Amino acid sequence: MEGASRQSLAAARSVLDQVTAVPVGAATGSGQPDVRSIAEELGAVAALVGREATVRRALTDPGAPAQSRAGLASRLFGTQISPASLSVVSAAVSGRWSRPIDLRLALEELAVEATLAEAQAADVLDEVEDELFRFGRILGQNPQLSLALTDPAAPASAKVALVSRLLSGRAHPVTVRLAQQATADPSQGDVERRLENLSRIAAARRGRVVAVVRTASVLDEDQIARLKAAVSRFFGRQIQLQIDLDPSILGGLSVRVGDEVVDGTVLRRLAAARRGLTG
Repeated sequence: MEGASRQSLAAARSVLDQVTAVPVGAATGSGQPDVRSIAEELGAVAALVGREATVRRALTDPGAPAQSRAGLASRLFGTQISPASLSVVSAAVSGRWSRPIDLRLALEELAVEATLAEAQAADVLDEVEDELFRFGRILGQNPQLSLALTDPAAPASAKVALVSRLLSGRAHPVTVRLAQQATADPSQGDVERRLENLSRIAAARRGRVVAVVRTASVLDEDQIARLKAAVSRFFGRQIQLQIDLDPSILGGLSVRVGDEVVDGTVLRRLAAARRGLTG
């Protein structure tokens, strides 16, 4: 997302943070928001906005006043979703969107944020983030499994069931739900990239950015701590490391933060030397 869409997403996220605010470790009960329901309701609204082009255009019409768009959202969804969810949707449609489709993408991300808020309240956000990342790497190393979860001819229910068989009892329930969402919708594109993005969103909830580190050998705790400090200094912000063991790079490290890559692998140096010899 760019420009107006990013600002509108940030404004809606601020409202979401308010309605999902639960003290870490607090038990679900009276006075606590039903965060899981908020996530499900935002996901359902996102799906409808994605399916119905007429609704999507009306809710993002730059010629209509923000109050008018929020009123339309209230008429469409007010009896179907909770007041907390409606407040987030109203904040979203009141914003300006660079492209109508950005509203759907924003609502999907907000649904993910709500699910992660549930994990954060249970003090398992670190665990969920790591499990999402690891599951993506498992798919990358298992082409048959990846194909089964990306096959456009396979029904979404079969993919969801497969994720359940793979992860239930082995990962946190929040991880399982997010992984199922990532694989159920073929419009989301590459599943591995989607899982990595979910991990990035989880890290961002703690004010940190994810750096994917490829290494040919296992790093010990001291090496990881020193690498984290060095990468954080390099990028000028707190960085959360995700370590990806990849013997094919032969040696050294490759660090990727978003689209920026710092490649210090032996494989890269060999390739550069080869280009020098043939150039």
